[in-house]
Amino acid sequence: MSNNILIIGGTSGLGKELSMLYAKKGYQVGIIGRRENLLLEIQQQFPENIKICKADINDKNIGEQVTTLINAMNGIDTLILTAAIVELNNDLGHASEMKTISTNVNGFVNVIVTAWHYFLQKGKGHIIGVTSIAAARGNKNAPAYHASKSFQSSYLESLRVKAKHDKNNIAVTELIPGYIDTAMGKGDRVFWMANVEKAARQSMRAISKKRARAFITKRWWLVYHIQRLLPIFIYDRLMNGSWKLKRKT
Repeated sequence: MSNNILIIGGTSGLGKELSMLYAKKGYQVGIIGRRENLLLEIQQQFPENIKICKADINDKNIGEQVTTLINAMNGIDTLILTAAIVELNNDLGHASEMKTISTNVNGFVNVIVTAWHYFLQKGKGHIIGVTSIAAARGNKNAPAYHASKSFQSSYLESLRVKAKHDKNNIAVTELIPGYIDTAMGKGDRVFWMANVEKAARQSMRAISKKRARAFITKRWWLVYHIQRLLPIFIYDRLMNGSWKLKRKT
């Protein structure tokens, strides 16, 4: 892997931890995030290694902002997209669903397509998208989130297949986290919660090996595939059951 990495959504959660770890290792890291105060806090810790840009993935001109930071870094070789939102929406509120789709689908595609064309012009590159175990099946409590993660997963696979067919030297990696102890770890059936440091270390290993897909942590491979194989009547009963696990506070 080269020493120039751009992380979209690098001010919190897994994105922040990856930003810090790569900077500690001497990589040049660009971070795009919505909250300027958090961007500055991270940059102050590694002033020689980190460049920042305040931007929202929902902005229509996010592609231009990504390109501007890439140029400020004198180019990149790796782009990691961690930015996403999750909202529990039992009432199926319209605004909440559309906000999720805007961020996790529209914003996601804008960033990925921008990176794709940049790496095409460069002649090589590595795109990493962070999806979720939620991509496996639908969920009554967060329909748009689960659907958007399924979209992201399919989109990344499509680009990986396309890159291989076109022989354009672009690697595509999908990181598939289960529950990580971050602000996004919501719900009342939380289990196998991983700390963010462990999740970031496993993510870095998968990225360095240019894995096509990697479950974070590895045990979530089992849960994902069990969910995919469950008949509808069993899955429906499981999702509508009254059993509860520890709620994250």
